[in-house]
Amino acid sequence: KYKKIKLLIFMFGILKLGGSILCNKDIPYSINWDNLNRISMEIKQSIEEYSKKNEKLDLIIIHGGGSFGHPVAKKYINKNEFRNMDIGFWDIQKSMRKFNNIVIDALHEYDIPAVSIQPSSFVAFNGNDIHFDTYVIEGMLKRGLIPVIHGDIILSNGGDYRIFSGDHALPYLSKKLKPDLSLHSSDVDGVLDFKNRVIKHITSENINEVLKYLSPSKKEDVTGGMYLKVMEAYKLGVRTIIFNGNKKGNIYKGLMGEDIGTKIN
Repeated sequence: KYKKIKLLIFMFGILKLGGSILCNKDIPYSINWDNLNRISMEIKQSIEEYSKKNEKLDLIIIHGGGSFGHPVAKKYINKNEFRNMDIGFWDIQKSMRKFNNIVIDALHEYDIPAVSIQPSSFVAFNGNDIHFDTYVIEGMLKRGLIPVIHGDIILSNGGDYRIFSGDHALPYLSKKLKPDLSLHSSDVDGVLDFKNRVIKHITSENINEVLKYLSPSKKEDVTGGMYLKVMEAYKLGVRTIIFNGNKKGNIYKGLMGEDIGTKIN
């Protein structure tokens, strides 16, 4: 008699954690510990839930600059011009490494095998295109590790610098690696219209109307706010969900494939 062999099914997700849900952007170097611990717990719960179904969740986590990267970057950026970058490059790097270490330490408290990815070491802009070699990231996933990528300061081929946002990383990695889930957690329920109603679906049919509703963040944000989140996903043709990561259970629901927030495709 032949024994039945259960095949392990893989689910691949990319989850972006907005800096606004991990920090108070109005208070430099602040951490929302309640959210960070809850999110870590919900990620762990989703991994365990997939395991119960004989499935494995492969995951890449991205986080924004929050109250670490944005205030420091603004010291060296004025109207898209970079200054004093002999000091500023390291200053921005240092603040983001500090934030990244805090996030990874919290994940390890829940036995999540998170490892750091520092974009400024190997990511660059070529005009408006991003050069981003994912060979090592894919190798980490194959070994059961969870890469944690953060916003950063990176080089541009124009001889200057650019801010590499988590809002750049999510659609780029989603287009290249084609995950089952591409999730963008923010501090709002999704993309909102003028009456603060969630726009459930953004497509080529309504994108021009949606753009009228978007405006830059009022907080310390050098990366473009909701406009960048929507446009980066839309122009790359990536299926992404933008949802509220502040709400208890939403990270878990998103990783389990439940219908929340705004879909972009």
